[in-house]
Amino acid sequence: MLTGLAGSVLLAVSAWLASPWGLGFAGRNNTLPIRWAQSAPAVAGIALLFMGWLGLRTAAIGQLWRSFVIWCAPLLVSPPLLSKDAWAYLEQGWIVLRGFDPYLTGLSLNGGPFAERVDIYWQGTTTVYPPLALLIQAGVVAISGTHPFWSLLAMRLPGVLAVVVIGACLPRIAKATGQDAAAALWLGLANPLLVVHFVGGAHNDAWAVALGVAGIWCAVRWRAAWPLGCVLVGLGMAVKQPIGLMMVAVALYGVAAGPDVPARQAWRATLGQAVWRLPVGLLATLAGFAVPTLVSGWGIGWATGSGAPQTAGSQSVAHTMAATLQMVTGWPMADCVAFVGPIFLTIGAVIIAWLGWRYAASRPITFAAWGLVAFAFTYPSLQPWYALWGGVLLGAVVLSARASDWVVTLTGCLLITSVLLDYAGWPIPVVQTIAVAVAWPLLRVVERARLGASAT
Repeated sequence: MLTGLAGSVLLAVSAWLASPWGLGFAGRNNTLPIRWAQSAPAVAGIALLFMGWLGLRTAAIGQLWRSFVIWCAPLLVSPPLLSKDAWAYLEQGWIVLRGFDPYLTGLSLNGGPFAERVDIYWQGTTTVYPPLALLIQAGVVAISGTHPFWSLLAMRLPGVLAVVVIGACLPRIAKATGQDAAAALWLGLANPLLVVHFVGGAHNDAWAVALGVAGIWCAVRWRAAWPLGCVLVGLGMAVKQPIGLMMVAVALYGVAAGPDVPARQAWRATLGQAVWRLPVGLLATLAGFAVPTLVSGWGIGWATGSGAPQTAGSQSVAHTMAATLQMVTGWPMADCVAFVGPIFLTIGAVIIAWLGWRYAASRPITFAAWGLVAFAFTYPSLQPWYALWGGVLLGAVVLSARASDWVVTLTGCLLITSVLLDYAGWPIPVVQTIAVAVAWPLLRVVERARLGASAT
């Protein structure tokens, strides 16, 4: 617990140094001394938080919650960690409060109190977030009085509520699927990736995931209430669209054939139910999505927003391939992304289809978890916290020891890339190479930690 707390404190120090109240925002244009000052505490903090997490692998639920709360405490009173997205959320909330259409009004174009602190890449762009995300952001700005500092801290409140919901639901989902509740909480809630990005970074993905997980819990707790669970998934979609994939888990959980049934037999047993539950579930999900859309009156302008994440640099394989294609051909980067992106989206669709065949009729929660992970890693833009869309559920599904070790190792690699990209400002290919090089020795550390925890 104390090891993780030390790591969290160092991460909070790094967040302050990479803020307007410290050395200024992080970026590769900063001088080398500033980049080192901002990244060194974060590197040490990530390492300590990760080791503290490994040490809690067999902890009880109560200890996991205590550790989680203690680790989060320093981050709750610090500026956003490893991201400036919270400033864009505040700017979007201010735009809504001023009565502008957020799908027609570019960020930072109206001189609001947060305008200058929006990442320069997004200044002038229109949002791609669905309406519920914008309504929540507007509510935070309204409550906090548009004060730059207090509004920034207030933007954490929806995320804190979201992670509490996630933590409350995961053990119950795990018990229903025959998994260890504490293990699900360890991998899903106490996970440093969640602490760093959902709490420290205040990303709105946490709100979406919480609604989706609550929808699954609803289907698990009251099987007849699964349409309500789909509505909750739809509300999650109204924050971040990919969460809609959880609808399959909600609709099919109550009629799933069971984890030991082969795919072909499972589909034979459930097809009669699936042919009507999936369409009904989709309609309920779309209803949940439609409510904030109709309330807002903005329609689906998010579909044509100019602030699309795939246009920015990221550590996705698709983006790296596009950058390589640009280097070889000399084509504009936008053309390279337009060429490479659909290829990887097709690969993702094929993987998700296979996962649907393999798991949806027998272990639908497993399908939702791995399906969202597959989508995150084949989408043309990958940010580390995207792995949490389905990753929070992985502790509640059947994982072999080897698979679990790789999930933990990948978590460590994503934490490393977060710091090296956002604070150290290293080039994406260099950071990706480091992550691959670190993966194998880190896997050995994770394996030894698991075996040591099992022996005690």
